Amino acid sequence: MASPVYGDGNVSSSEKSPVRISNVSFVAPSPERANLNEEWVEIENTGKADVDITGWSISDAQEHTYVFPDGFILRSGARVKVHTGSGNDTQEDLYWGRSVPVWNNDGDRATLRDSSGSIIDSKP
Repeated sequence: MASPVYGDGNVSSSEKSPVRISNVSFVAPSPERANLNEEWVEIENTGKADVDITGWSISDAQEHTYVFPDGFILRSGARVKVHTGSGNDTQEDLYWGRSVPVWNNDGDRATLRDSSGSIIDSKP
């Protein structure tokens, strides 16, 4: 199934897309570098159909960007956490593979974009 385009890149269009940011954890326990997988952004598909999110991305306020892998299907009703650190990708957990924290502890913004760069959702 092809990814539908929901946004125009200028405003959040999460009310139109069944895919959204459902939760974030910007602060990992200290020492952060030893707990990078405790930093994560969770994406949820609230729709009735599976969505191919190949090429979609999550970025922080400084434009550090994670791109979803080829062929990644977010099933209807499913959630996936994108962790900052390393691990083995599954349908429930994806790993950015970074060796340093991404998210600012004193506040940050996670932005979800589709493969054309249109903003789908943003948190907080």
